[in-house]
Amino acid sequence: MASALPVLKAAVLSAFLGAGLPAAMFAGPIADKAAEVEALLDAGDSAGAAAAIAEVYAQVWEASPALGIRQAVLVTEAAAGVGVYNPRPTNTFKAGEPILIYAEPTGYGYGTPAEGLYAMGFGVDLKVVSETGEILGEIPDLTQVELNSRNQNREFQANITYTLTGIAPGRYVLQTTLKDKYSAKTGTFETAIEIIEGTYEPPKVINTTINTEMTTTGSTSEINTTIESNE
Repeated sequence: MASALPVLKAAVLSAFLGAGLPAAMFAGPIADKAAEVEALLDAGDSAGAAAAIAEVYAQVWEASPALGIRQAVLVTEAAAGVGVYNPRPTNTFKAGEPILIYAEPTGYGYGTPAEGLYAMGFGVDLKVVSETGEILGEIPDLTQVELNSRNQNREFQANITYTLTGIAPGRYVLQTTLKDKYSAKTGTFETAIEIIEGTYEPPKVINTTINTEMTTTGSTSEINTTIESNE
């Protein structure tokens, strides 16, 4: 088997640099772990090699000095899972219209609320900044996003919703800061939006009642369905 060491070293080094850590600081651990992975692969132990890579990734995760933000995008509705979201086609909103953001933080810590259970969570601070850089509003601890899991998940979906009322039409930047509840790390990302003229009208909620009756005569069954809607 051709040596995998150069490729493995490059991959692990890339992970460290992506976490914002100086490469020289981890030159020894990178080389040692890459050599260990190569030996495991040569021995046919792919599971052991994967576990060794997971160990070095955990070291990167814990040593990162701040939260990373893998991505942060405007979405049409709250994401159903990590990566399971629909991007919003525009960044224009009317005043009072909900602004939904999907974000993926990395490098966070873990709490232990119960035996065999891990907790992940963030406080959310918001700054509303004008096009010229003026801070128009600042709201600390606006909301929280949390998750409990049986695993130390390395993926987290943060569904964040802002509603800006009484704001004039114009372009703005939303500065969101996530504050890790289980470490001292924070991470900030920016979302550009535009408020346009008009009044936001929330979708009408229609309460629908379906009444179904079945009558049987001989070998024939008849189903009568009545739908009653109240707006």
